[in-house]
Amino acid sequence: MPLFVVGAMFLIVGSLIYSGAKGIAGLFSGSSSKEKDKPQPSRARTSEAAHAISPKPNSAAEKLIAEMQQQAKNSDDQRKAAFKAHVERKIPPISVDGREAIERGQAARIAIKHVFPPRLPQRSMSYFGGLPIVPDEFDWPTVHNRKGLLERLNFMAQIDCSDLPPGPGRDLMPEKGYLYFFAPMSDTFGADALHFVTRYEPRQVTQKWAPLDMPFTAKIQGSDPTDEILRGKRTHYDRVEVEFAWIEEPTDAEVAARADEGHAFEVADKIRTERVEAFYGPPVVPDPLLSAHHAPKGTLWTPYPGFPANWHSARIVRKLVEAYHREETADVTAQLKALGDVAEDDPEAKRLRMVQRELSAFGSKMFNAFFPTVNAGLKDYDAPPPEVKQHILAFLEDLRVNGMPSSSVRRPRHRQLPHVMNDWLSVAAIQGAEGGLTDPAGAALIGPDVVAALSHRHVSRTHQMLGKGEVVQVAADEMKDRYLLLLQLGPDKALNWTVGEMGPLQYWITPEDLAAKRFQNAILTIEAY
Repeated sequence: MPLFVVGAMFLIVGSLIYSGAKGIAGLFSGSSSKEKDKPQPSRARTSEAAHAISPKPNSAAEKLIAEMQQQAKNSDDQRKAAFKAHVERKIPPISVDGREAIERGQAARIAIKHVFPPRLPQRSMSYFGGLPIVPDEFDWPTVHNRKGLLERLNFMAQIDCSDLPPGPGRDLMPEKGYLYFFAPMSDTFGADALHFVTRYEPRQVTQKWAPLDMPFTAKIQGSDPTDEILRGKRTHYDRVEVEFAWIEEPTDAEVAARADEGHAFEVADKIRTERVEAFYGPPVVPDPLLSAHHAPKGTLWTPYPGFPANWHSARIVRKLVEAYHREETADVTAQLKALGDVAEDDPEAKRLRMVQRELSAFGSKMFNAFFPTVNAGLKDYDAPPPEVKQHILAFLEDLRVNGMPSSSVRRPRHRQLPHVMNDWLSVAAIQGAEGGLTDPAGAALIGPDVVAALSHRHVSRTHQMLGKGEVVQVAADEMKDRYLLLLQLGPDKALNWTVGEMGPLQYWITPEDLAAKRFQNAILTIEAY
């Protein structure tokens, strides 16, 4: 029984018990205002009467609770047993057919790239991030975390198999249906989270299918302090639609036909590069337009004319300024607490209390500057009025010049004001523009120079299905003789779904399980560079 259903049933049963013992009696015997004026019986008589009329235990409700608890325990035990069996299962030796399938699957890969700029309206069923579009009874992968509590894995990608183009290994994959990929992108999971990470839905999508956001999904771990602030308690990534193309390994005949161009290995590399660039395009050089590293240091930097283009950018700036203010306030409070009981005129205590008052006054000024952004009725990708933009920029200029009240220097220089402001503005410009491009009305507010500056964030060349997996440490070498690479998700600047030195997510499946569409048996490997 799903965890959230069990929780809801407990609430219902609890309400029934409460109503039977107290709530219903209160409805029919509640005292009126006149009754409250009547003389009240003594406490002893009241106690005796209450004891005499106290309700008997609701045996039906208690029985229902006991049954539900037993069902939940049985379900939990079954889940643990299934994971244990999957971890310990013995994979039989490879067959001749299996070997042939692996060789065919490794001879070419289905390369995957972002659709950028996004197509509007967003309508593809193949995408990274976002929420899975699924039927009502979809089985979201759920495992026990390190604390022993059930927690749902994070959704990573959805692939519409009918989008996969014809190619040399196309018959290895389903003709239709939808593949869903999940991963443990929080620091709360253990080794169990590498099993049962893939789902397959063979039916055709209907109007009843909808994006699913499940409770008890793990919070995504941020890749840096700024990312942690902006993600908050988010459990999924931004949505990016994708497209596919086959990239085949050059054959000996193809290499021999171009022998006059160099050594065989050189010609093979040249052919690979040509095929890669035919799909991805030539390498994109990062544009400095939105880069904090290229921003001017002696004046307020606005990443592009008309910044912020939309409410989303303005709200991001507000969140980052607020987070900095919270840190300063918490630091002063902690220092005051550490002083303990000191005299009222203690110089350090007086200084810290003064900083507290200054921070409070700054908080009011900050709230006034960003007040319009608090209105939830204003759509993220609509444009703020010019006077609101001017008010925000004036506040930022004052912040750049005068700083924020502070009790000490406790950050690295690049994380202090005013140096950190350019990082804030860069993040706000990038995320606001990328979000705006997914909105039919908001896209019109994003200039072509900004779109061009974003393009280098959408050129990851390490996402693929089939082919040979990237060798990071040992996993790809250990898996290649018995498993096919079902999907590889590499580092991705736009999605920002790698943490620290984390390498690609590689989903592996045996040829037998792939042929039988037993995608739930896929195994995930994650290694660090």
